[in-house]
Amino acid sequence: MSKKLASAIHIMETAIGIYVPVTAFLFMFIAFCLQIFSRYFLNHQFEWTYEYTVIGFIWTVAFGACAASKRREHVSFSLIYDRFGQQGQAIIKLVGNTIIIIAFCIMIYPAFDFIRFMGIKTTPVLKIPISYVYAPFLAFLTFSILYLIKDCLIAIQTLLSLKQNNPGGLQ
Repeated sequence: MSKKLASAIHIMETAIGIYVPVTAFLFMFIAFCLQIFSRYFLNHQFEWTYEYTVIGFIWTVAFGACAASKRREHVSFSLIYDRFGQQGQAIIKLVGNTIIIIAFCIMIYPAFDFIRFMGIKTTPVLKIPISYVYAPFLAFLTFSILYLIKDCLIAIQTLLSLKQNNPGGLQ
């Protein structure tokens, strides 16, 4: 892979995994504070702040989940997983990630179809197409699939290296 392509991918991952969720959270938090201030101190409620906060939350969660899956910082239940050796952990990781990859691949078309269909509707106050609100879910699916494939390749590499180190059979 060329250095320019690797650099472009890194910039895109950084933007999607860090800058977009941080920016969405920042604007969501500002709108939330404005909503509280206007409601309790000005005795007036802006209609757009609630809608903006919900959209910001959806974007923050979807794009933040992309970063969490890349860094493997998501919730995991490793009580049983930790009891296995390297081979067992690699097999469990390979099987579990394959199941998730299949499920996410199955979800891509219905999610895309729903998002495309919801493009005809807009949010009540801000008049933003609903497809823009839920589009980050497709980014989450895509990046999660790519990161899971990478993890599967690492698990396969681990299994192959264990087999090479112990040619009589895996333990």
